[in-house]
Amino acid sequence: MTANNQDPLWIRFLPKILRNLLEGRTSLLAAIHNSGWIFFDKILRALLGLLVGAWVARYLGPTQFGELAYCIAFIAIFQSMTNLGLDGIVVREVANHPNRANVVLGTTFQLRLLMGIFSWILALVIYGVTNSFYGEGIWIIGLVGAGMIFQVADTVDLWFQGNSQSKRTVFAKASAYLLSNAIRVCLVLIEAPLIAFAGVIAVEGALTASALYISYRQFPTPHLWKKNHPEARNLLKESWPYLISGLSIMLYMRIDQVMIKSMLGDFELGIFSAAIPISNLWNMIPMAICASIAPFIARKKLQGNEAYERALVKMFRIFWAICIMIIVVIWLLSSSLVHLMYGHAFNKTADVLNIYVLSCIPVFMGVGQNLWLLNEKKSNIFLLQTITGALVCVVTNFIFLPLWGVSGAAFAAILSQVSSCFLINGIFARPLFMMQLGFCSPQVKG
Repeated sequence: MTANNQDPLWIRFLPKILRNLLEGRTSLLAAIHNSGWIFFDKILRALLGLLVGAWVARYLGPTQFGELAYCIAFIAIFQSMTNLGLDGIVVREVANHPNRANVVLGTTFQLRLLMGIFSWILALVIYGVTNSFYGEGIWIIGLVGAGMIFQVADTVDLWFQGNSQSKRTVFAKASAYLLSNAIRVCLVLIEAPLIAFAGVIAVEGALTASALYISYRQFPTPHLWKKNHPEARNLLKESWPYLISGLSIMLYMRIDQVMIKSMLGDFELGIFSAAIPISNLWNMIPMAICASIAPFIARKKLQGNEAYERALVKMFRIFWAICIMIIVVIWLLSSSLVHLMYGHAFNKTADVLNIYVLSCIPVFMGVGQNLWLLNEKKSNIFLLQTITGALVCVVTNFIFLPLWGVSGAAFAAILSQVSSCFLINGIFARPLFMMQLGFCSPQVKG
């Protein structure tokens, strides 16, 4: 059988049995093709970010790298508000009501622009009050924070996602990301000052916005974008739980770095921040697996609870096996890996990494649980998880940082994610909790 002319080229390289299953299934192929481009973008960013980021960290040293990491973490908390939790809602509306896409996108663009400007000003004021309005720090915050305004261009990305055109977004963002990382390498080679690396973050935002605009001109909406106040009220009414959830997620992902800076200093933050990219590199694995099997799990749900539960348990068992392999590899290679990437100034990072890598277990299980939450329509549990994770992160860092330094921050990160992913499920979603541990319910033969 020859491939349908409308099928993507990559299908020709699959085994015959898979080709026969996929050929001619336009909607399914479009979804797979679209997801593939999204994950290509994530893999590119993870690998390039790790390599170039390590080079920059090695050049700056722990203290300056810690100062830059603090500014990025500080801004990230405000940046989580800029999207207003609208991504999934806008994609859904664009896909389901293409005739209203210009109104939805135009309204979203205006809301995000106003929120971006407000968040940028708020970040500058809070940093100035808590640190200083004078000195290099406020300029770094201003440059890093400018990305929140440029981020409004991501509204174009929602238009592409709603039309399964993520390839256009990936090309645009990847081009900007490659160019900005080339600039970072040049800055290292010419021994540029710290503030220049903060400037690259603003430049990357501007480049991404420009690239998305060019892509949009090639695939525009049928009508010009326009804002609509009733539409704005409807969007915000639906999105506020996602906004709170996104803010909570960013808090327990970044607040530890802010607290390390305040309680221990820039040097210790640089040591801690260097461990995160190595540990988080593996997080793309569960994301790729879950995106690939999501339709399969949904079909199993329709077949009955037994088949559905067995499929989820099998997934979680695979995740446990992958996590154990990752942990063992990192424990064996951490010292050599850190020395190779960052140099002797970051030797203490290996100790942090050996602890922090354990967080891959709740991260993998947390990504996997989304398939259950989606099929069971239990989004309220996710909101409770993120709020719990943020609270536990703050409390445990206050306790552990004075006791164990940056190693305490690594323990706090693990506890916050375990509380979010396992503890809440053990109380409010017992069947999911047992599946995460790899057990089927008594009535199901695993």
